[in-house]
Amino acid sequence: MVAKPGRRDLTSPRAWRPVSLISCLGKGLERLIARRLAWAAVHYSVLHPQQAGALPKSSATDLVTALFHDIEVAFAHKKVATLVTMDIQGAFDTVMRNRLVLHLREQGWPHHLARWAGSFMSGRSAPVRYQDTLTPFAPLQCGLPQGSPVSPILFLLYTEPIYRLGNPQGRFGYADDTAILSIGDIVDGTTAAASASIGEMTEVMHFSRSKLRTTPAVRHGDIEKHPEQALRWLGIWLDSRLSFRIHVETWTAKAQAVAYHLRGLANTVHGPLPSSVRNAVRACVEPVLLHGSEAWYPGTTRPRWSQPTKDTPSSNQHLIQRMNKALNQSMRAILPVWKTTPITVLHRESGIPPVEQLLEARRLRFAARLKSLDDAHPLAKRTTPPRQPTYHDLIKRRYQTQPESSFRTRLRRTDELLASCVRPKLVQRYFHQEKNATATDSIEREDSQDFPPLGQVTWPPHFGSGRLGPAEVFDAEARGALEGLKAALNLPTSATQNIIICLDNLAAASCLRGTPSDSSQDIFLEFQALATSHGSTHVRWVPGHTDIPGNEEADRLAKAASLLPEPEAAQPTLAYLRRIARQKPKETFETWWATSAPEQYKRLNLKATTGCPPELSLPRGALHHLLAVRSLHGDFAAYHERLTMAMHA
Repeated sequence: MVAKPGRRDLTSPRAWRPVSLISCLGKGLERLIARRLAWAAVHYSVLHPQQAGALPKSSATDLVTALFHDIEVAFAHKKVATLVTMDIQGAFDTVMRNRLVLHLREQGWPHHLARWAGSFMSGRSAPVRYQDTLTPFAPLQCGLPQGSPVSPILFLLYTEPIYRLGNPQGRFGYADDTAILSIGDIVDGTTAAASASIGEMTEVMHFSRSKLRTTPAVRHGDIEKHPEQALRWLGIWLDSRLSFRIHVETWTAKAQAVAYHLRGLANTVHGPLPSSVRNAVRACVEPVLLHGSEAWYPGTTRPRWSQPTKDTPSSNQHLIQRMNKALNQSMRAILPVWKTTPITVLHRESGIPPVEQLLEARRLRFAARLKSLDDAHPLAKRTTPPRQPTYHDLIKRRYQTQPESSFRTRLRRTDELLASCVRPKLVQRYFHQEKNATATDSIEREDSQDFPPLGQVTWPPHFGSGRLGPAEVFDAEARGALEGLKAALNLPTSATQNIIICLDNLAAASCLRGTPSDSSQDIFLEFQALATSHGSTHVRWVPGHTDIPGNEEADRLAKAASLLPEPEAAQPTLAYLRRIARQKPKETFETWWATSAPEQYKRLNLKATTGCPPELSLPRGALHHLLAVRSLHGDFAAYHERLTMAMHA
């Protein structure tokens, strides 16, 4: 039994969490079954689209982002919304064996899987150990074990019918946390719709663009729930107007507490290495400070509610200022500098950009992640451009299907940060059993990094080359392998001979033999289909730049292909977009420093980097003197004279 964090009354049974200790061999089998169950549940649409947890490419932030998108769309149509959140008490402990088996059979799972689930839950017994006390074994009549890898996905399948009731589009679920969103013209209507689904562990909140005159309570029989001023769901604090002031204040206070603790560990002379403190800040302060920013941060501008085509500055500068205070304390914990050292110097010397740039960097990474989601993902559906409806002339338009909202919500604005690419499919993970000659290779030139060339050589010698659109070397390797395999299959003797594909890119070779990556996924799948139909196609990795004749010839062809014209209307690959999402924040920080650096730093010609500066490996005393000389804020006569004059002024 493990005590739940934050519980003071340890006499209550709910203050303890039972943890099952099962054999490692059994957990390995359960992990394999859980992985296959999760993929099949998503691939065959067994689960509700807005159920998350224990599923591939799903997270709590995704679910909250989808919820915020729906509320913003309601605001754009001058509507109000009511949210009811619930928590299933004793989630895993309430699962009944026979009912789970019944649900699995109704969902269409194979009979042997339903029998395995029944066997998995039957015949269980457990003792309770607390310190040195061990109780006798007692039989368990129901419940899923807390420590099993397969329990989360079985629980999702067990609760799936709940999300099909009532208004399925307004139901969201992450493990045992459930939310029901009701949208209407007036708050009384949304309250009535939400009154059918409340219980003991329920919280209620109304959302509106303007301040509500009345905030009616939600009733269900004798139970009455009044709306909250702030509501926490899946780690995000919500308020009635989606200003997220309480969320930022709460998480900033947590980050600031950690920053003050780190600052108390060191001074300008003694303490841990600055590089170690920087690692602690990046691991313990930044994630807390930026928690949930993918969902709540709207960017520097937002569209007007009344005129969606025009943008206005976002009203969140006061929140960013609060976050900057916590980040400043963190940088002062890293650097052994005086209090009067300028903030811009702290950013450069610590290698940590300002909060605005950190938030934008997170938006870019989230935009790249949106491009990697499959079509069935709830965020992918919400970022798809709305289709124009088809109207019938004989029916009045108000009685026909209304067009989908095209309002640029936070989610859609984030998706617009990067260009569109081919959306990958959700494929099942598998591994090739074979051990590690068409030769393929690709190179990058400084003047053509966005359009990698490719070249392939078949044996007997048949040469070919070409140029891709915005892509990476990884994508060019995949395309070269595919074109080389097609050329080899066209040879007269290909049906009776082995075909060996040689690449000097280990990542591409692994994807050709195993699970395809999200980038260039269609190329990998086509290659695997051709290789399977041939039956004797093998992939080998070869070391690059080691004078292997075929590989060197492929290098030469790739160099020649880099001079070819860029293809028109070519979509970028996912790997290219991910590189842009990593590279752009670095360039933004360097540009900001070039315009904001103090004069003494401009004379020194010191550049800014988002990595760990090498100076931070110095002892704190030596680094203090170095930074004092650079910033001119130290124990110098000129500094004291400047400070005295400033105080008198």
